[in-house]
Amino acid sequence: MDEELIQSIRDDFLNGKPVIVIDEEREIEADFVYPAELMNREITEFFVRYGKGLFCVVGPEENLLKRGFFRLPTNYGANYFVPIDWGFGTGISTVERATTCNKISDESTTLQDFKYPGHVTLIGAKGFTTRRGHSESSVELVRLLGFKPFSCIVEILDENGDSHNLEYVKHLAKQFNLKVLTINQIWKLYIKHEQLIKVKSTARLPTEYGEFEIYAFDNRLDGKEHVAIVKKWPDQSIPLVRIHSECFTGDTLSSLRCDCGSQLSSALNRIAENGGILIYLRQEGRGIGLTNKINAYHLQDKGLDTYEANITLGFKPDERDYTAAYQILKSLGVKRLVLLTNNPEKVKQLEDFGIHVERTERLFGRVTEHNKFYLKTKMVRFNHLLKDIEGLV
Repeated sequence: MDEELIQSIRDDFLNGKPVIVIDEEREIEADFVYPAELMNREITEFFVRYGKGLFCVVGPEENLLKRGFFRLPTNYGANYFVPIDWGFGTGISTVERATTCNKISDESTTLQDFKYPGHVTLIGAKGFTTRRGHSESSVELVRLLGFKPFSCIVEILDENGDSHNLEYVKHLAKQFNLKVLTINQIWKLYIKHEQLIKVKSTARLPTEYGEFEIYAFDNRLDGKEHVAIVKKWPDQSIPLVRIHSECFTGDTLSSLRCDCGSQLSSALNRIAENGGILIYLRQEGRGIGLTNKINAYHLQDKGLDTYEANITLGFKPDERDYTAAYQILKSLGVKRLVLLTNNPEKVKQLEDFGIHVERTERLFGRVTEHNKFYLKTKMVRFNHLLKDIEGLV
């Protein structure tokens, strides 16, 4: 399905049709996107007439810096470079702007080949794992489709000049039969096609549960030191997999406020017996970090539940993400698995990336007087499948 979509968008580009990319989470805006190397008078005129926002060409910032282009000063973290023109005209016509976009995608050109300041806004795209904006997603999209990593973008404004009218954007897409993608969709395509986490080293790991191998990774996704604990599973069988988010207080200090430590022990026991993988993700406290988790504990001591405490601290109820787990599974060659979890969100995220979850098996931890309220919160507020735990309901 992904390959069909990629080919379909590539065909649209080659036939002179841009795509619309929506940022649903950050800016709540939509841009037309088109490869810079294919820009021509007609597409430029379409961008200006129906986009009406700021007409920009985007390239990887490191590439632009190497070629002599320089950033403009900013007091809010923008990544605008010096605006440019190509040739000897005024630079503002659709033909001249299209040519400027074509020439910036020619990596043999340097700043000295352009006039500056010019009429085409130049933006440096950061790495997609660092920032997920229109600049980065557009560059990765055209690169993924086999074009040079330089894109042209323009914000879409409605009849009143509003850049946040997504209903107008959908109407425009229907009017011109244009495909619509979200930045999140492009991110998932990027994650599926790039190997950002690779095995770096392995070693034997004898434990009280049995003997495993421990895997460390070269991680260009988020830079964290995730690990995998592996026990070889029988040929032709499907491995048991546990994705375990770090819990220093539960895993290391044997805290009774949660069930994390006992779940970790149970998972290692089952993997030792049957073969499989335990992925240990460094996303402490539902992804908010150890210090903020202790702040959340303080709020829970005053009567808030886990869900409410995280929101009070300015976070989502659950900030965790399982993209790294998918990349680790991919690096280990695992496409099908039996998942040890009570959390439907893990299943959803893995399946969104194309992992086949054959089935799930519950993994209950120890219930104590100190964690009953916590477990009820997981069941009621986070939809974890815990109703079978005796004495919890």
